Amino acid sequence: MFTSRRLLLSALSLTVTALAAAALVAAAALVTPPPAVLPFLVITCVGAPIASALELARTHAAVRAPREQLRRQLDALPETPHPLGY
Repeated sequence: MFTSRRLLLSALSLTVTALAAAALVAAAALVTPPPAVLPFLVITCVGAPIASALELARTHAAVRAPREQLRRQLDALPETPHPLGY
């Protein structure tokens, strides 16, 4: 349950980060920022969503790992015929 909650929070964080980056770009387009702010703006608007997406990918992999391990173990079990012939 903890990993599912973490996955939800990571997805929510990615959404908020992407919306904030879009708002920053829109604000920079409407009001010309000083030249000293432009490198910070570019790093923030590009880097923050990328970092958030990488965290979401790591969390998604952590959620899927136990399920994939269980499937590998179940696939390794031998097949047996049904006792009633179904």
